[in-house]
Amino acid sequence: MTKNIFKTACLLFVGCLISNYIKADSGVKIVEKNGKFELYVDEVKKYIKGVGGTNKIDLAVQNGANAFRTWGGNVESIKNDIELARANHMYIMQGIGLTKNRASYSDETYKNKLRNEVRLLAETFKDDPNILVWGIGNEIDHEGKANVGAAWKFVDELAQIIKSIDKRHLVSTVITHNPRALDSIARYTSHLDLIGINSYGVIGELEDMVNKSDYKGAYMITEWGPTGFWETSSTKWKAPIEQTSEEKRIVYENRYNNYILGSPRCLGSFVFLWGQKEERTPTWFSMFVENSVEGLSLKGEKTPMVEAMERVWKGVELTQTSPVIGKMTINKKAANESVTLFVGQPFTGEVSVMDKEGDKLSFVWEILKEASVLGSGGSHEPRPDRIGEVVTTTKNTYQPTISEPGNYRLYVYVLDNTGFAATANVPFQVIN
Repeated sequence: MTKNIFKTACLLFVGCLISNYIKADSGVKIVEKNGKFELYVDEVKKYIKGVGGTNKIDLAVQNGANAFRTWGGNVESIKNDIELARANHMYIMQGIGLTKNRASYSDETYKNKLRNEVRLLAETFKDDPNILVWGIGNEIDHEGKANVGAAWKFVDELAQIIKSIDKRHLVSTVITHNPRALDSIARYTSHLDLIGINSYGVIGELEDMVNKSDYKGAYMITEWGPTGFWETSSTKWKAPIEQTSEEKRIVYENRYNNYILGSPRCLGSFVFLWGQKEERTPTWFSMFVENSVEGLSLKGEKTPMVEAMERVWKGVELTQTSPVIGKMTINKKAANESVTLFVGQPFTGEVSVMDKEGDKLSFVWEILKEASVLGSGGSHEPRPDRIGEVVTTTKNTYQPTISEPGNYRLYVYVLDNTGFAATANVPFQVIN
């Protein structure tokens, strides 16, 4: 009898040790060895191949992605995100929205509200296996708005609140490509597990920027994609010149292979934007074209940037690819030649294009006014007004006229009827 009691006690003791060991080693962790940082989820090494947004997540998984990023949410919306992630075997970088108004970080009413919200989120989702990391704020340093000690101290306080409740998940914040913000984070925070950095045209300088900063931890590239409108050349009237979708495809592949993969402190990335949004144009950051816009015969088709990500994530060549746009012109002039026309003057838009699979192509043409109601840091912008009607052709040219002076863009969408759409636009000015 005594022997059985002893045996039972031993088994219980061993079981307790095993349970504690599993609990201690479960969750999301970062391991550093000889200057290289690696991410582990429940003791399994992971590299994040992520998308920004929750659009077409099933397609993202098919293309090789394993995570998506959000920029904020409440309990109910996060539950919906988790259901989406669980159904698709994805991880989430779950955002927690913070203001860019620096005065708010001295406002105890605002801060108490955030403290309570963060505490509720941590308590509700502390054990969820699909959440990977909390992202406290997005670009609060944008244009220097809240790159101040009070703001970063509050970010650190929120991180501390989360970590006091949630032992499973990592905690981060997200900044712009900003060495001063990195140094501020190193100075004012001690409870963050990693940093998210949003970087576009200067992504080639990102690794060196991090290495030269006071920040010594791991990072993810939480937004990246085409060259931004603030980084490109412009027309004489300051309209930024957008890359064609083929130029973007090349950029996405090169930036992923050369500046994301292989960086020893980088745990992965979230490509932007796995969806569609208006930001200076309807196509600038959009990896899918628009859907359900009145008068526009587009159905959310994939752009060549989706093709690019499947190629780099899977490391294979695709059997079906997008049409390839070479050049778009108005009256034989490219965007960088600052195309100027007279009121009522007929003009010719032309796009050179080829299709590797020889698919039959159609061309959708639209003229929009140049965007004038502009957001900041990704905030909402309305779609610019359309001029005339959308025209669909089977040839690569289009000949309209404009009856009012102003600044405009001519857009073309080249459809191959396999689910891809190549895009390009040329800004132009009409004068009396």
